[in-house]
Amino acid sequence: MQTPERPAPTIRPARDADVPAIAALATHMGYPTNEADMRARLERIGALPGYATLVAEIDGRVVSFAGMMLGWSYVNDRAYARLLSLSVEPAEQGRGTGAARMAAVEAWARERGAGSVHLTTALRRDGAHRFYERIGYAHTGRRYLKKLAE
Repeated sequence: MQTPERPAPTIRPARDADVPAIAALATHMGYPTNEADMRARLERIGALPGYATLVAEIDGRVVSFAGMMLGWSYVNDRAYARLLSLSVEPAEQGRGTGAARMAAVEAWARERGAGSVHLTTALRRDGAHRFYERIGYAHTGRRYLKKLAE
């Protein structure tokens, strides 16, 4: 939560200068990466329609990012948004940054006509599960994964 000493985060689209911070945030999340690989990923994703990357910035420092995409379903008529990646600096967790960023993700989805936001989170992320449930997300199923190549 913000105090007179702590401003609310500014949520904005990611820029090229944010790549080092986004790479560090992905690494914090348990997905070690470097600037060159993250830059290539963001360029590839940025070229696709229906994808977006948002960052949360406090005092000029990127402290969080979220990546999302718009999709369509075979069983619903409205589009949905899928949160693909989300990370908050460990020191910022529990201080309102994640909630502000998720509000921006939901606004992005609504502006594009999405009727829902979908996301997955690893079983080991108990804190993330509590966070999502606290902001209104429901646990509705299971995710399965089969790696096809390394």
